[in-house]
Amino acid sequence: MRAFAGSLFLRLALLVVVTVLATQVFTLWLSVRQKHALLADQLYAQVIDTLADLEGSLDGMEPAGRRAFLRVYNREGFPQLLPGGAEKGPAFARRLPPLGQAVAERLSANLGEPVSVRWLRTGERQEMWVQVPLLGERYWLVMPMGRFLSPDFTPAMLAAAGVSLLAMLAAFGLAWRVTRPLTRLSDAARLLEAGGVPEPVPATGPREVRLLTERFNRMARALTDSARERRLMLAGLSHDLRTPLTRLKLALALQPDGGDKPDMLDDIDELSRIVQQFIDFARAEEGARLEPVALGDVAASVVGRFVREGVDVRLERQVEDERLADGLALERLLTNLIDNARRYGRAPFTVRLAKDGVDGVCLSVIDCGLGIPPEHREAALSPFERLTAHRGTDGGSGLGLAIVARIVRQHGGTLAFDDPPEGGFAVRVCLPGHVQPR
Repeated sequence: MRAFAGSLFLRLALLVVVTVLATQVFTLWLSVRQKHALLADQLYAQVIDTLADLEGSLDGMEPAGRRAFLRVYNREGFPQLLPGGAEKGPAFARRLPPLGQAVAERLSANLGEPVSVRWLRTGERQEMWVQVPLLGERYWLVMPMGRFLSPDFTPAMLAAAGVSLLAMLAAFGLAWRVTRPLTRLSDAARLLEAGGVPEPVPATGPREVRLLTERFNRMARALTDSARERRLMLAGLSHDLRTPLTRLKLALALQPDGGDKPDMLDDIDELSRIVQQFIDFARAEEGARLEPVALGDVAASVVGRFVREGVDVRLERQVEDERLADGLALERLLTNLIDNARRYGRAPFTVRLAKDGVDGVCLSVIDCGLGIPPEHREAALSPFERLTAHRGTDGGSGLGLAIVARIVRQHGGTLAFDDPPEGGFAVRVCLPGHVQPR
């Protein structure tokens, strides 16, 4: 969920959604504002026209005649002209609506004096009362607001909501179309990082993404070809070296005992072991061949072989586990770990098979030595990388842990170095419950 919250898909979708909503809100606000301005202009014009008409009709009349005229003129639902003091009866609204404020400001500006405007609500009927000077007297001009009230914006709101919903759906579709190629590219890069060979990623989406995908495919092909050539070179070189080494060993075995013969035989065995490591490293770059494997039996077989060679190593089987794995690769992994412990650690050695989490398993090789310094542990996993203290002194090739790390990646597991509380050094290989071939 956290990964999705920070994804490009969600950010693009939110960007489009926020833009659409902001546009809709601004458009609606602008429409309401223009509608109010238009209504204020129309109401102001009607007030001016009504006052001019009334002034023309009342001019020259006696007070009694004016009262008689207004009794006939004032009708409910039409503009009315009431004498001063008529405002004492009705209960006006405490706050003047924006429409009334706009009319009051324009009238005050044009008449050059403050104009009192009040708002009366009686049920569903609304009236605007404007105090105006007319023919030397103060009157209240009552304007019915039926046709000046703001229309119901519910249909517009529903329409805007519908358009926004369609825009959101289009935004999610657009974001998915843009980010889907990047997601496939990320999956392929993850597989390539793990040592696998990804299928070519389809070049779809925007032009920039298509160019990126095409270049990634070319890079992946170049890396795959380079790895294949390296495997062929290592395998060929190792195979070519084994034949003369075998001849040398045979010729030396036919020589009389004595002198430097034992040391020379040891050197030839060491060279053969290095050649075998080259072969194992080339094989480790190939995909894992998964089949049901009993890890306890594999560990027992490898530990038994070292015990027969006189190595002080014991096996602790805390769990009986069978899972899909590459049995030969796991044998090479455990052989390299025990061999490294024998060369650089201190006896006794322990191989422990324990449960890890719900359905995982952890294979540990523990020795009583000082182990690898923390600052050198990451470098020790690189091919042909050897610690300074052992360069040129142990006959190693620097491939042992690199082979282990590659096999662990092929099985989707993790490799970690640990310093147990009781002392010593441990290398832990944790394998998940379900292995995806890589």
